[in-house]
Amino acid sequence: MEKDMQYPVDIVCYRCAIVLPVLDSPVGRAAWWRYMDEHAYHPAEILWEHSEAWERIDIDFIQVDSDISSDPSLAEYAGDDWAGRSLALQARPVARAVAEIVTRVEEADGAREWQAASGDAVVAEWILEVMDFAPPPGAVVDSAAVRARVAAVEAARERLHQAEAEPVGEHFGALLKELLLTLPSAVDLPVEELIAESGPLASPRLWDTERALRLVQHLLNHVSIR
Repeated sequence: MEKDMQYPVDIVCYRCAIVLPVLDSPVGRAAWWRYMDEHAYHPAEILWEHSEAWERIDIDFIQVDSDISSDPSLAEYAGDDWAGRSLALQARPVARAVAEIVTRVEEADGAREWQAASGDAVVAEWILEVMDFAPPPGAVVDSAAVRARVAAVEAARERLHQAEAEPVGEHFGALLKELLLTLPSAVDLPVEELIAESGPLASPRLWDTERALRLVQHLLNHVSIR
């Protein structure tokens, strides 16, 4: 995402994957104190406009006051009107593990070490047919919604598994294998447990997996247009 130039300094919490612009205004100061209350003991870093750390900020990060509709405004973050706060600020271990895989692939591609095969793009597009993961943290769910979201996760994982048998290149095949080892299996996400963990927001385990699949979706979009 292109950074808004009006914010000269931002601060990122790597545990919760959230970025806050630091502003000297009433709402900006309120947001800062809210951030300190929530993240003071988490791994954090100040980001300047040209900080190299911006390269680590991927699409899983929540960016306060961004142009993404599911991200909170500065006022929402500072106050109590951010409906998804309790879920969005949960640690997302699966998403962050997948983010590391995505970063390695992007770095290998940038260094021209990633070897694409002729069939990779077609298979990537085929996988993407069942992937559309961008649920906002504040979405209220009931048991039917949880079941539908779990089914979507299982469909995406099954398509990734099926893709392993397709004629893809060595590097893409290794990527699929690593993703399947990293993503939770159906056994790890029993629907009845996820329903019990949900309400009014989705289960943290479910949302973490969906965010991980969103990162996979982003990477596959890149593979599909190579």
